[in-house]
Amino acid sequence: MTRQELAEAVNVHTYRLTEKITEVDANHIGKWERGDIRWPAAHYRRALRHILNADSDLELGFRRRGNGCTTEDVDRRTYLGTTLGLGVGVALARSRGAGVTGGSSEDLVTSIAAPTESYRRMEASVSSRDLAPAAEGHLRLVKQVVRDKPHDARGFAALSEVAGFSAWLAADRGDTVLACARYRESIRFAESAHNPLLVSYMIGSLGHFAVEIGDPHQGVRLLDKAARQLDNSSPAAARAWLASLRAVAFGALRDRVAMTEALTTAEHLADRRPGEARWPWMFAFTSAKVARYRSSALAKFGDLSAAKSAYAAALPGMTTPKPQALAKVEHALLLARTAHQDEAAKLGLEALRVGRQYGSERIVSNVRTLRFELPVRSREVEDLDRMLTKLYEEDQR
Repeated sequence: MTRQELAEAVNVHTYRLTEKITEVDANHIGKWERGDIRWPAAHYRRALRHILNADSDLELGFRRRGNGCTTEDVDRRTYLGTTLGLGVGVALARSRGAGVTGGSSEDLVTSIAAPTESYRRMEASVSSRDLAPAAEGHLRLVKQVVRDKPHDARGFAALSEVAGFSAWLAADRGDTVLACARYRESIRFAESAHNPLLVSYMIGSLGHFAVEIGDPHQGVRLLDKAARQLDNSSPAAARAWLASLRAVAFGALRDRVAMTEALTTAEHLADRRPGEARWPWMFAFTSAKVARYRSSALAKFGDLSAAKSAYAAALPGMTTPKPQALAKVEHALLLARTAHQDEAAKLGLEALRVGRQYGSERIVSNVRTLRFELPVRSREVEDLDRMLTKLYEEDQR
C-alpha cells in the first residue's frame, strides 16, 4: 500500500463513521511520518488506529508533548500494517480495542465492515474461489448482527457493501444467478441505509455487470438510474466512474457519439481533488482508470486503431494481474475479429494463464469466446487449445 492509498483509506474510514468529507493525501501521511504534524485531529488518529490495528496513539508514534512523532515507530506500523493488505480479518481476530460483544454501535459497525476492506485488497491477488466462502460466511454473519443490534443506516450500509463484494466474487467465478441476486440485495440494503451515493454505486455495479454479460441495453438503463441518484454535491469520482461505465456500454451498443461524450465527461472529472476518496469509492478515480475504460469501450466498439493506442496507454496503469488479463483478452477479441489471429492467440494465452492461476471464470470464459473467433491453425492457437483442454481435465479431478 502506498502513502496515497493509506490516505484514501483514512478518508474512507472517517466518512463511514462521521459522513464528514476529508482530504488527507500522501503529503499528509508524509508529515505524520516525519513528525511535522505531531498530533493529528482525533478522527484521523482514530482512523489510523483502526487501519493499522494499533492499540493507542502512542503505538503509532504520536505524542502531545516531548520529542513528538518518532518516524521509525510510525513507519514500522505503516509497513507492517499496510503491506499485508490491512491484515485479513483484523477486526474479527483482534482481541484488543472495541469488540463485537461490547462497545458502541459505531464500534460494531466498524468491526463488521473491516473484513470486507481486507477482502477487497486481497481480491487482486487471491483466487475468487478461495475468497468466496469467507465473503459469503461474513455476509451471513453481518445479516445476523445487523438484525440483532445496529439496525440502523450504518448497519445497512455495511451490509450493502458486503453483499456487493459477494456479488463481485460471484461474477468473477461465472455464477451469474448468484451475482444478480447479491447485487439486488446490495441495492435493497443501500436503500435501507438511505444513502443515495451507495445506492448509485450498487446500481451502477449491476449495470456494468449487465453490459459484461452481454446485455448493454439493460446496462445503460441501470447506469442511467444510478446517475439519477447523484447531484452536483456528489464526488467527482462517482460521476467519473459512472461516465466511464456508460462509455463501455455505449461502445458495446456501437454508439460512437454517446461513447465519446461519456469518455469526455469522465476525463474532465478525473483527478479532481484526489484526496476526496469518499466511501463507497475506496480510491480516487484517476485519468489512468479512465484510460482503462477507454480501452474497453473502444474494443467493444470495434475501432482497432484507436483501441490499440488506448490499450497501450492503459496497460502501465494496471498493476495487478487480473485487470491486466481482462484487458488483454478484450484487446485480443478485437484483434481476432480484424484478422490478427496469431497476436490475438498470444494475448489470449497470457490471459488464460492468469485466469487459471486466480480461478477467474470471467477471464476463462472470455478466452473461450476468443477461441471461437480463431479458426486459423497456428502454433499460438494450438498452445491455447492445449491449455483450454487442460482446464477440462483439471475440472474432472
